Amino acid sequence: MSHSSAVDTITDANYVSTFVGERLRAKGLLESHVLLQRHTQALENSDSKLVFLSRGRHGFVVTISPSLFPDVVAEECLKAARMRSQLGDLGAPILEPLDTGRIHTSSYAVLPYRKPLSKHRGFSWLDRMWVRRHLLEWLLQVAHRRSALCDVSRYEIALQALATTVPVDCPTGTLLRNAAQHLTSGRFTPRACPMHGDLWKGNVLHGAASTAFTLVDWRGSEADGFPIFDLIRAADSFGVSPRALHRELQLHRAALDCQMQDLPLYLLGALGHFALHLGEMAPTLFRDMADRCVARLLSALEAPASAKSTRFSVNGGGRYAA
Repeated sequence: MSHSSAVDTITDANYVSTFVGERLRAKGLLESHVLLQRHTQALENSDSKLVFLSRGRHGFVVTISPSLFPDVVAEECLKAARMRSQLGDLGAPILEPLDTGRIHTSSYAVLPYRKPLSKHRGFSWLDRMWVRRHLLEWLLQVAHRRSALCDVSRYEIALQALATTVPVDCPTGTLLRNAAQHLTSGRFTPRACPMHGDLWKGNVLHGAASTAFTLVDWRGSEADGFPIFDLIRAADSFGVSPRALHRELQLHRAALDCQMQDLPLYLLGALGHFALHLGEMAPTLFRDMADRCVARLLSALEAPASAKSTRFSVNGGGRYAA
C-alpha cells in the first residue's frame, strides 16, 4: 500500500513542485515557489521517466525515475558526472544537476532548462545546421584530445559478441567477416574514446553561453568507449551527406592517428559493445540500428571527396563546410 501511495505522489505536479521548491530554496538556488507541469510525452508509459517543466521565469526540468526502474535517473547522473570528469573542458555540453536525490523510492534530478531544437520546418533546418556545425567540431576535438590506445582484446570480445547477435548475411555480418582479417593482421590500431552512445537529434538541445549545444541522456555513455560511433549516429540523425561524412571521417582518422581501414573496426567494436549490453532493447531493433550504421559508414567511405572541400586542422579553430 505504501508503494502505491508513493507512485501517486511522484506523478502529481503540485507535490513535486513543493518538494523540489523546498530543496532548491534550502540550497539558496530559489527564492520563490516553483510551479511545475507534467510533460505530456511521459504520460503513457509506466516504464518511462517522469518529466516536469517549470512554469514562469524559473527554467528547470525535473526528471524522476519510474517506479519500475527507480535508479534510472541516478545512474544517468553518475554516468554524466564521470563523462564531465573525463572530458574536462570539453564537458561543457553536459548539464550539471542543480539537485539530485530521491522522492520516496525513485531517484530524481533537477536540471537547468535548455530549449529543444525547433520542429518548425524552416527554423528546424537552421537549428540543425547550426548545431550540426558545432556538434561535429566537438566530436572531432573529443577524438583528437581524449582518445587513447587500448588493448586489442576489447575489440576481440566485442566482435565475438556481435557475431553471435547479427545474421551472417546482413550488412553488419558481412562487414564483420571482411574486417576480421584486419583485426588480426597486426596493422590495426585499437583505440578507446569517450562515447555518448545515443547521439541523435532528440538528445541534442540548444546550449547556453558557454556552449552552442547541450547533450542529454548519458545513461548509455562510456568514458572508454569506441571511436566514430557517435559521429555515425549523429550524421544519420542530422542528415549529413555521404560526401560531408567522408570528410569528417578523414579528419577523425587524422585525429585518431589511425588508418582508414581501422574505422570499420571502430564501428563494429561499438556495435559489439551494445550487443553485450542490450538491456531492454529488442534484438531486432538493435540489428536494424547496426545495419543502418554500417550502411551509413560504407556509403561515406565510398563517396568521393569534394574537390572544393576545405582541409581543417584538428587542433581547433572555426570550421565547417557543409
